[in-house]
Amino acid sequence: MKTTSDDPNDLQQTRAARSKTLPGGGSLTLVQAPDAHDHFLKAMGLRRGSVGKPMDENAAVELFEISAKQGHLGASAAIALLCEDKVSVETRDHHFEKSNSWILKSAQANDQWGLLFLGIMYFDGHRVEQDYDRAAHYFQLAAEKDNSCAQGFLGYMYSVGHGVLQNRQTAVSYYRAAADQGHVVAQFDLGVCYAQGRGVPKDKRAAITWFKLAAERGDLQARALLAKMYATGNMVEQDNEAALKWFHRASEGGHTASQFDLGICYINGVAGEQNHVEAMKWFRKAAQSGHSQAQLNYGIGCCIGLGVAKDVYQAVYWFSMAADQDCAAGQYNLGRMYEHGLGIEKDEQTAISWYRKAADRGNVRAQVNLGLRYGNGRGLQKNYTRSVRWLRRAAKQGDARANYNMGVLTQNGWGVPKNDARAMQYFETASAHGNAKAKRSLRAMQREAQRDSVEV
Repeated sequence: MKTTSDDPNDLQQTRAARSKTLPGGGSLTLVQAPDAHDHFLKAMGLRRGSVGKPMDENAAVELFEISAKQGHLGASAAIALLCEDKVSVETRDHHFEKSNSWILKSAQANDQWGLLFLGIMYFDGHRVEQDYDRAAHYFQLAAEKDNSCAQGFLGYMYSVGHGVLQNRQTAVSYYRAAADQGHVVAQFDLGVCYAQGRGVPKDKRAAITWFKLAAERGDLQARALLAKMYATGNMVEQDNEAALKWFHRASEGGHTASQFDLGICYINGVAGEQNHVEAMKWFRKAAQSGHSQAQLNYGIGCCIGLGVAKDVYQAVYWFSMAADQDCAAGQYNLGRMYEHGLGIEKDEQTAISWYRKAADRGNVRAQVNLGLRYGNGRGLQKNYTRSVRWLRRAAKQGDARANYNMGVLTQNGWGVPKNDARAMQYFETASAHGNAKAKRSLRAMQREAQRDSVEV
């Protein structure tokens, strides 16, 4: 049973109020200010969510830090083990050194927070050998004390079979116990169970209910999922305005993939007119968080002045960022900047090296570029065999120029056996994609075939 001092939902109850009668009548009520433990409990409630209160991880970290400065070792443990994405490694290490002994002693004393943190240590392999069996043991003990974080962990462990025999019905029971206490991530996970029929019968309505509850209470993953669902009509009626709303809410919370998707919405004019300025604003935010496609798109905006001031130097920077993450289109565009000396010193060989990287990753334009260079000897030694290699790969992806040039090579027997019938097939494919040269070549070959037939 939880005591009042362990309940993060009403901190006023944890501070005793004292009333004193004043001379002449009336009274003065003195309320003790929240102490370190109050801050710790409130922070735990903000980090995971609690009944009637949303999740706010940034506010949780601030309160953990206040509590830790006041000497609360549980808060130090929380910073070390629960704030990986919010504080530096050095800060986490510092707080772990302060709290390690406390965690062990508290767990031995059967304290729910010590049990939870020791379970997390074994779950993550933090300063101990990873051991899911031990993690499950400590989470179980904490869960018996109604610790919603421990219940959430056990839900996951039973769902996937880590440290326990996989049992999706048991997973649902733990998710539900945590969700009923307001644990936001457990509410999302319970929605996933209903959506996929894992441990419960499939129930779209229940899934949406849990997703919306988690989303309204601060879960960015739930907001992003709802946005995708409304955008595609998956499990709900397709609704662009609802999709835009949830993309916004996820994006404003810092969900990087949603920031990129929101940029796409504004580029395409979803639920309204196109807005290139808004699109680039969100692409930039996602790009700054390392999203390679957003880096590419923002680079394109800078290169051509779409939604932002034209700045080829910024374009080179963002193309480089995307290229370094193996974004094939970023590598191709960086090659173009080097080839034409835009925003960077002109260097054809460096351009070719980026084209090669992009081509190896399947970028059609880069494959065509290399194929043509090997075919005409521009920047590379002329080699029809290598020209065929790259153009064929691009042609298989349906590129019109590649199909046309493969037709020319095949018609003339350059790098590939001469074969008029196969050449005509290449020209036909290119013609179907609107290539004017291919149409002329195809008509010429058809006329030639007709003359040969008459002469016979």
